[in-house]
This record gives sequence, structure tokens and C-alpha cells, in this order.
Amino acid sequence: MASLKKPSLLVLGGTGFIGKNIIKKAAAKGWQVTSASLSSPEKKNRIKRVKYYKIDLKNLVSVKKKLNKSYNYVINLSGYINHSNFKRDYNKIMSEHFLAVKNLISIIPRKNLKKFVQIGSSAEYGFAKAPQSEKTRLSPTTTYSLAKTKTTNFLRGIHRKEKFPFAVARLFLTYGPGQKKNRFMPQIIEGCLSNKKFPTTSGEQIRDFCYIDDTIKAILLILVKKKAVGEVFNVASGVPIKIKNVINLVKKITGKGKPEFNRRKIRKDENEVLYADIKKIKKMLNWKPRTKLLNGIKKTIKSLKKNDKR
Repeated sequence: MASLKKPSLLVLGGTGFIGKNIIKKAAAKGWQVTSASLSSPEKKNRIKRVKYYKIDLKNLVSVKKKLNKSYNYVINLSGYINHSNFKRDYNKIMSEHFLAVKNLISIIPRKNLKKFVQIGSSAEYGFAKAPQSEKTRLSPTTTYSLAKTKTTNFLRGIHRKEKFPFAVARLFLTYGPGQKKNRFMPQIIEGCLSNKKFPTTSGEQIRDFCYIDDTIKAILLILVKKKAVGEVFNVASGVPIKIKNVINLVKKITGKGKPEFNRRKIRKDENEVLYADIKKIKKMLNWKPRTKLLNGIKKTIKSLKKNDKR
């Protein structure tokens, strides 16, 4: 994965769905891995030889105390997806994403830093026409997407002025085993497995789903490839599908499910057609998704059944 004998990696948000999968992969390759997150992992989820810090990245004093160390690589997954009210939660959301990154970059030594990968979001594209490419003009419609966009632009600025070695992995919808049950795919699977009625939107929205293993491979390629410095990459399947069709696919696989379409309204700030153009990452990094949606959903269902002992 890299030419360094034992690269040091800092994963911000390392106890989350994507973070813990990155840590597992890097640790298995012998990397020196540090996780910094708002929460500590459960004992059963701790990975040997990984250093865990419980830290609030908004707190500059804590960042100075715990993270003022030299790392070869940093992946920033900190901050939660939050589409809360603009007026009520603006400062909180902006601090969790934008301020946290500014604090970290002001503290971490740059001498041995080879890459800082910011995990972006497809929400940065706002209502832009699909398929969205990295050249598409960003037009955030929520505080969350604005915070992500400001962070991207901030990193671009210090890259131009100070040669800061950043890259952005702009994720669409990642799913797979181990994801929190409040996310879309686990919610739909749980709803179908329970065989009870559950409300959904019309399901006419078009989305792009990428299996966790493919997302992790893409992030790690962006991390170690020199040519990725200063670049933004969409990480997605590039395959558009209606939400309704995903729900019906889960129904077909499980043999259960009573979704009630049109019982929920689509958010006003939601782009109904959001799927990626992934030509750039294919061409520059020779990456492409390997897991078909059908297989990915089957693996996710199997994992949920096992954990729930259904």
C-alpha cells in the first residue's frame, strides 16, 4: 500500500462505520494506527496495536495535548451526517466539520506528512444535474453540505499557498455490514426482516450505492498515490438506481417486507437525482467498484441476521 516500512496513520472518526474498516485494513498491513474520535470503541471492537484517543476535535487544547505528533497519513472522517435546521444548528455543525479540520491542521507537524485525506460528501453538489462529476460546481443546500464545501475549499487554499498535501474522497452512499441501524440500507433491511409495515417516501429518488469494501479500497488508494495530491475524487458505483427499486430488491431477497410508499415527504433540500461520474478515479487511480448491489445487499442482510440472531 505504501513504500514506507511502517507508515503511521491517524484516522479521525476511527470508531465510525468507515473509520473502523479503514483501521482494520491498515492494522492488518502492519501500519502504526491511531484513532481519534468523540467516543471510545467497545472492548470487543478494539483492534490490537491500535492507539485510541477519545477527543473533541473542536477543543484546540485537547488537540494540542493528544495529537501534536508526526504522522505520515491522516484520514478525516470526523463529524456526523447532520441535515438539521440551518438556523438552530449552524454553529454546531460548522464547528464539528470545518473548525475541527482547521484546529487539526494548525497542530499536526507537516514535515513527514505525505497525505491528508478529507472525506467529503455528495451533498456538496446540492441540486447540480446528474451525473455529478468533480468538475461540477458545488452548490450546498444545507449547513452540513456547506461545512463540507468550506472544508474542501480551505484545503484547496492551503494547498495552493503552502503545498499542503491534501486530497478529497467525495463519497456517495456507502453501505455494508456493521453500519448503524439509523442509516438507509440497515433501516430498509430491518424493516423488511420484521415483516411489518414501515413508511417510506415515493422512492422515486435516484441514488448511487457503493459497498464498504470498495469504498475502503478507494480511500486507501487516494491516501498513498502521489498523483492524488491536490485532487478531488468521487467514490461511488456510478450506477444510478431508484430508491423504490432498492427497497423492492431487499424485499425480494428477504422474501418479506411491507413498505408503505408515499407516507413520507422528500426533504426540500434533497436533490432527487444524485449519482456519480467516476471516470476520474478510474483513469487516474485505476479503481473501480467490484461489488454488485445485489451481492452487497445479500452480504449486509446476512450480517444483520447474524447479529440479530434472527
